[in-house]
Order: sequence, then structure tokens, then C-alpha cells
Amino acid sequence: MTILLPRDRAGADTLRQSLSWPVFQRLLSKLIDTPVDLALPKFKLVGEYKLKRPLSELGASKAFDGGHADFSGITGSRDLVIDDVVHKAVVEVNEEGSEAAGATGVVFVELIAVRGVPLVVDHPFLFFIRNRRTGDVLFAGQVNHL
Repeated sequence: MTILLPRDRAGADTLRQSLSWPVFQRLLSKLIDTPVDLALPKFKLVGEYKLKRPLSELGASKAFDGGHADFSGITGSRDLVIDDVVHKAVVEVNEEGSEAAGATGVVFVELIAVRGVPLVVDHPFLFFIRNRRTGDVLFAGQVNHL
């Protein structure tokens, strides 16, 4: 998980609006591997998104149109049409780690006490859950209420 904590306590919206993929990549390239003593509040975000309009705008409108949809490979006839596509995402962070849509992360702590740089997340922030191998962003969000 990557956390972007703005210096300004009310700056999460501004940070999100100014963040582009090239800016995010540049920020990531400047990260250095440093132990941190993290104080992060528990949070749970649930989002549900209806995708009919965005998918139609991306060129999949025929799947939603009874006159053009062809799912005969599924039913053997052309009497099937998609009414809507709904995506639901859940991200939860607690003392045990993080869980995002069924993928669980485990937080390990070294038994040898290593003092890290204190990082207290006590105001709105952005977070990104990324694939460790590829760096791809799997989930992104903004926490406003702590």
C-alpha cells in the first residue's frame, strides 16, 4: 500500500485533482526504502458502480440493445440482452492488515525493535494498493473521515 499524505491537512482533494499518472510515477521513482513507525487509522471503503453508461461509451452499446445484442453462443437464441453491469469494491484496513476485494495482505513486524521514521496519518489522505511485482495500481481511494 502506498499512502500519499498531503502536508496541508485539507489538501487531499487538491492532491487528487493534480495527480496524473506521470506525476504519480515520478513520485514513486523518488521513494526510498525506509522503515517507518506507522500510525494509520482503521478504515473501510465500499463502492458500487453502475457501468452500463461507461461501457456503452467505450463501444459496448450493442450488448445493452435488444435489437443488436447477440449472446446466442450462451443461450442458443438471440433473446438475451445485458441490462446493466455493476462493480462493487471493498477495501478494509485494520490491525491485521488490509483486504481488498478478497485479496488479503498480511503485515509482518520484525521481532528486533527497529525505530522507523514516524508517520502519523491523522488527516485525509490518498492510498493505492499496488501489485508488488508489476507496480500496477489495483485499488485507489481517498479517505476523508478519520
